[in-house]
Amino acid sequence: MGDVLPKFKAAAVQAAPVYLDREASVEKACSLIKQAAENGADLVVLPEVFIPGGPYWAWNMDMRRGVKFSAELFLNSVDVPGESTARIGEMAKKYGCYVVIGINERDNKSVYNTLLFFDRKGRIMGKHRKLKPTGAEKLVWGEGDGSTHTVYDTDIGRMGGLICGEHTMALPGYTLAAMGEQVHIASWVGFSYSDTTLSEVCSRYHAIAYNTFVVCSQGILDEAVNKKLGLNLRVGGAWTTVIEAGTGRIMAGPLAPAEEGIVYADVDLNDAVTHYFLHETTGHYWSKQFRVFFDAREMKPLNYGSAPDTRNQKSEEETQCQEIPKEIREV
Repeated sequence: MGDVLPKFKAAAVQAAPVYLDREASVEKACSLIKQAAENGADLVVLPEVFIPGGPYWAWNMDMRRGVKFSAELFLNSVDVPGESTARIGEMAKKYGCYVVIGINERDNKSVYNTLLFFDRKGRIMGKHRKLKPTGAEKLVWGEGDGSTHTVYDTDIGRMGGLICGEHTMALPGYTLAAMGEQVHIASWVGFSYSDTTLSEVCSRYHAIAYNTFVVCSQGILDEAVNKKLGLNLRVGGAWTTVIEAGTGRIMAGPLAPAEEGIVYADVDLNDAVTHYFLHETTGHYWSKQFRVFFDAREMKPLNYGSAPDTRNQKSEEETQCQEIPKEIREV
């Protein structure tokens, strides 16, 4: 008989957050999860930093004017775990579905652009922090590290995700593929600066190059952003779809760039298998001249422990030739 790979129903949400309002954005997220789950979704994906929106001020005004909005974002950001994550977890548990949602994560005195992964029982499986904020976003968000860049084993396949501009980097996507990713979350904020061609090309490329089904969820920039910030940005900026592994074919969507809604697709992981024999880029289509060494350590500003013993310091040459630490995995 052989093995049969999982089949499931994916839902990709396209919606605007309630801008810079954590509690209202959580409430809206819960309503959207309910709607998607009641339509049979096993996996519900909501956009990048849906709670409570993106830092458009960083792109469109100088830092002195924008820092007050950064402070407001900090005060409306999400502690992990915390009351907001508990509410979303309750919805995942109630409806027995996986939920992936973008949040502004508050940790100590910094804010991170984070994807949160919830299992069917409402537990946080893990999170992915954006590794390198894009452009002006560096004025607002801190950087992630390798400790949150991973793939999760689930009953609907091995699941991973990237956030917005991370899809333009070669190695984040490649390393997820090398970890065995089968279902990819492509999380995007509603664009004010770029065209949705970026989210389309990058998301479809990931599906083709890495033989993964891609659930692409992008937020909407709505008039509430302009009203709050005193700007006149183009409304919309969204491209939300589900994309077939190996071919890049659109399975569901896209919606109009300013239209709120949910797109659904029935995903059958078995359909990807034939493509493995064409271009499995981390398997038999991997050129062995190229290898990636991935540092999975958590980087902390304060590390408790004894001072290093410098009595038998190695020479610089010996240090360079020493083995790669076990925390740095070869991918």
